[in-house]
Amino acid sequence: MLYIDPGTGSMLIAGLLGILATILFFLKGLYYKSRRLALGFVGATTKDDQTKHQLVFYSEGRQYWSTFRPLIDELVRRNERCLYLTSDERDPGLLYPSELLSTRYIGAGIKAYAHLAILEADVCAMTTPGLDVLQIKRSKGVKHYTHLIHAPTDVGTYKQYSFDYFDSILLSGDHQSRSLRKLEELRGTPRKHLSKVGCLYYDVMQRQLNELDPAPVTGSPTVLVAPTWGENGLLQRCGSRILLPLLKRQWKVILRPHPQSHTSEKDMLDRLREELRHYPNLLWNSDNDGTQAMARANVMVSDISGVVFDFVFLFERPVITLRYDLNKIGLEVSDLPWDPWELSVLDTIGTRIEEDEVDGLPSVIERELAKSDRREKIRQLRDESVANFGHAAIAAADELMRIRDEFRIKQGAQPVQSKIPTTIT
Repeated sequence: MLYIDPGTGSMLIAGLLGILATILFFLKGLYYKSRRLALGFVGATTKDDQTKHQLVFYSEGRQYWSTFRPLIDELVRRNERCLYLTSDERDPGLLYPSELLSTRYIGAGIKAYAHLAILEADVCAMTTPGLDVLQIKRSKGVKHYTHLIHAPTDVGTYKQYSFDYFDSILLSGDHQSRSLRKLEELRGTPRKHLSKVGCLYYDVMQRQLNELDPAPVTGSPTVLVAPTWGENGLLQRCGSRILLPLLKRQWKVILRPHPQSHTSEKDMLDRLREELRHYPNLLWNSDNDGTQAMARANVMVSDISGVVFDFVFLFERPVITLRYDLNKIGLEVSDLPWDPWELSVLDTIGTRIEEDEVDGLPSVIERELAKSDRREKIRQLRDESVANFGHAAIAAADELMRIRDEFRIKQGAQPVQSKIPTTIT
């Protein structure tokens, strides 16, 4: 009897799906080309069919709107027209209140990939990695693809080949550039244009924080436990062991699982809810925006989740993280000669502990909160690692318009002059 191991079987299934998707894209492309020709022949082309967009954004879902929103706000402020495509029919971007932004729900999965495969635009920007590797293929009608890195963390924890085939990438800081250039060198891929603009969603969070004006947290410590999901997450590794020492001290504990945990790790979360149901000082949090939960906490307990840096950079409060070996299989870091940047700075922003030290977590937190120089170290790291903190949209809009104007000049057209001068302060 023929035996196929699970890894080979997964590759075969992925290959078959890729072939089917390619056939679908091809047939879909023929359909739209035929439709455009037929409608054009009778003089009835639709607005969508006859438009070649200059700036297009694609979002997988509403969770990325905080990255796109400040950039779109800035472009609209400059009187620039653009198109926003989303695979989430509940994406708040669909309700954006400006005629300068066209919005469209294009479905999810294969339906979205088929739409993107025939897209026509000067520049298409997205937060989705894996262009021309996973399901999203380059469209011949798009001149330039830009990836928006939507976190201050390094690129090492992304899946392999996430960035190889983009034309440009908008970065948060130099540590991301270092890793991307090394991957280009190792793989022999073309050098992409890298532009250090900052982390876009910090523009939104900083504005929310200014409006929130959180008062200093007083009394017994309030601890925010905010892990990543999967086998590198502390809930998978420690379960209730990470929570019980805090709860038994009668401290307030806010548990905010990663959004993906509610789908991929539902059984684990259900078991935790049942086990910890008798602790009234445990608050579960699943808000779309974690700003409120972070504002209430003196300290965070986490792992390698990107939310660690949201907490320390916005609130300048420390984080306790677990020290363990990262599973690098299938990640970009498996090809890099160094660990991800975030692992190298965890001692700067807080305290790292071993898994067998979790029973003493309250004492670790008390010692950490007594340190007087932590805030200054956090500020210094933020200044070194995140460009244009709180106003990245200005630099990002400048970069996208520069790329767009390069194509206009090549076509013999004049660059579009923004009606509002842009400067980075």
